[in-house]
Amino acid sequence: MSRALISGLPAALAIFVMLAGGAIAQVRVNTILALSDAPDVNVLNVTLSALGIEDQEESELSGTVNAILTIDPGTDQVSEFTLSSGDLTATDMSFSLELGPISVADVDLSGIKATISTTLQGLVTPGSGQFDASLHQVTLYEGAITGSAITGEVDENFTESPVTGAGAGTGTVTLSRTAVEGNIVTYDVLVVLPLEFSNPLQDGVDVIVNSTVQMEGTIEVPLDPYLGWAELNGIPDAPFEEDHDGDGVPNGLLWALGYNVNDRPSLFTPDLFIPGQVDLIVTPGPVGIRAPVFVEGNFDQGGWTLLDPFLLLGFENPVPVGEDWPIVIFLSGDRNFVRLRVEKP
Repeated sequence: MSRALISGLPAALAIFVMLAGGAIAQVRVNTILALSDAPDVNVLNVTLSALGIEDQEESELSGTVNAILTIDPGTDQVSEFTLSSGDLTATDMSFSLELGPISVADVDLSGIKATISTTLQGLVTPGSGQFDASLHQVTLYEGAITGSAITGEVDENFTESPVTGAGAGTGTVTLSRTAVEGNIVTYDVLVVLPLEFSNPLQDGVDVIVNSTVQMEGTIEVPLDPYLGWAELNGIPDAPFEEDHDGDGVPNGLLWALGYNVNDRPSLFTPDLFIPGQVDLIVTPGPVGIRAPVFVEGNFDQGGWTLLDPFLLLGFENPVPVGEDWPIVIFLSGDRNFVRLRVEKP
């Protein structure tokens, strides 16, 4: 057990501890996925509708997206799929609506570029790989719709007025294990995201969009995420519970909090801005929490118990994988002991 005491805080004492065994070895990784060229996917089906008349055209989507996946290599299952950004383009389209000899609308869509992102954390049901498609959205941020309609001129610039549409229905993430070499497992990743949204151009003139966006790529994940971190950081034989450089932060905690091996985080920093209350702040590293962090308390020497989640900012205990906000612990009294516990994968 490795311990660190808070200096200058008579109302509280904090220690941290690492325990081996029992944790779910989830790994949170960033990757780039490309829109696939398979038939019947990544085609925008765009319908222009006015006065009950419709014209449907197709536009081909291409590009790449930046995604975050949380994977359990022990079960080959995904629990998170979050889109952080994307760089998509769509081919130009032209629409013509006619009512007998009368031209109802002639409209061009050109120069379209889009990004794609997730509004909240993209949770995935691990057993099925299914997720709520509405958590993900496409934003047209460049290009224009120009032309004329029976109600007047059409001139909508996406640079000036971006258009955003959300996914619809249920999406899926599929992992296929293709290789295992040492501590590394390789997966093919296939993501299917259905889209459906509309954008009114004028009174009675609407653009309706639906598509199935399919993304694919290859990803490498360590079977033992701590071991993968230790190897990457040049300390392949460093035990989880020990402190390789004697800075007071055990190796496993350094990994779990999202730091690299040479980082020197200050743990349990007191909050001095709330008079009469002792708050402890633990700041995760730049990549966020890599493994669940259990915050436990020992009050009046009564034994270690998991702190009530309402004593933590964020109200989750253990602090979940991917969290990048500071862990703030609200305390009171003069004989409080607090520790962070991390389990070795």
